[in-house]
Amino acid sequence: MVKINTRDFGEIEISEENIFDFPNGVFAFEDAKKFALISPLGDNVYPMWLQSLSDISPCFIVFDPMLIDGQYSVTLNKSEEALLKINESSKTRCLVIAKVPADYKQTTVNMKSPIIINTDEKLAAQVILPNDYQFRLPIYLSEKAEE
Repeated sequence: MVKINTRDFGEIEISEENIFDFPNGVFAFEDAKKFALISPLGDNVYPMWLQSLSDISPCFIVFDPMLIDGQYSVTLNKSEEALLKINESSKTRCLVIAKVPADYKQTTVNMKSPIIINTDEKLAAQVILPNDYQFRLPIYLSEKAEE
């Protein structure tokens, strides 16, 4: 177990298996190279937090995109596969970053630029997909859409 400082939970202990190297950082936070995936509601329960280990900011709330769009698919190019050391037997995970404003019903997720994690190698990267996905996809139906 490793103690880390977090933006939302103070000092906590996490397993080293939940720490990942981001060789290129995250978009707009390229200097942040190590992040912890925190699941305060239980293992693999969303939302989760992706917390930088070098500073309490950046910290992102993340979701499994398949929970939002069951048809979501990711195709990596050769350089992304090489960066993440992904091959046909690699175990990977995909997460999307949420933007959660004060009115949580206005929450959106970035489906265009997911975080891809090679859990075997403890490597991760944010990529831009060629697919026609939205950068700010609302995850809650509007009240008008519910009527």
